[in-house]
Amino acid sequence: MDVDVFCGGMVQTNGYLVTQDGAALVVDAPEGITDWVESRCTKQRLKPAALLVTHGHWDHTLEAAAIQKRLQVPVLIHRDSQRLLEEPAMQAAYSPFYELEACRADRVLNQETELKLGPFACKLLLCPGHCPGSLCFYFSKEGMLFGGDVLFQGAVGRWDLPGGSEGALMNSIRTRILPLPDETRIFPGHGPTTTVGDERRANPFLLGLQQSRSHGL
Repeated sequence: MDVDVFCGGMVQTNGYLVTQDGAALVVDAPEGITDWVESRCTKQRLKPAALLVTHGHWDHTLEAAAIQKRLQVPVLIHRDSQRLLEEPAMQAAYSPFYELEACRADRVLNQETELKLGPFACKLLLCPGHCPGSLCFYFSKEGMLFGGDVLFQGAVGRWDLPGGSEGALMNSIRTRILPLPDETRIFPGHGPTTTVGDERRANPFLLGLQQSRSHGL
């Protein structure tokens, strides 16, 4: 499975184009990603099977409607982030844009624990704390985690926005991410790629945070 990284917008948000066996997925929709995805998919003769949205904050959904309409790609998001996607005016107080284009989800994820789209198969790890409905998409066979704004290289997601919670965020990291193999590569919503092992050992926010392996991931 190959991963190309796009970084765009005012807060340098990562989006990803994931390809495997002639199929493609898009993860998150920061500013500028639609043209980039269209160019790459045209060259490779690919049609993305879906846009996977890690959470509903504006910098990750800014071009969700453009990808949906222009590229004819279905949009998938967790139920608890759905309203942020479909009623973006809710984010006006902390968005630099006067108006964000609403996007109606094609598929709302709720109780699913696994997602299969063509050759892609991933586990859905619900990790609230930064944003309600934050999802990490875990490709266990490939050892890859698309983590949104839950965990970064040397940092964690902020919890001071509406619906955020420090306790919930740390619990999500402890119970959902730290049990993963150390070599698991994390593709975050901002900043460089890292690994679970590197963050377990060196992330100052996680020192002393005891992991739980009760989920058997």
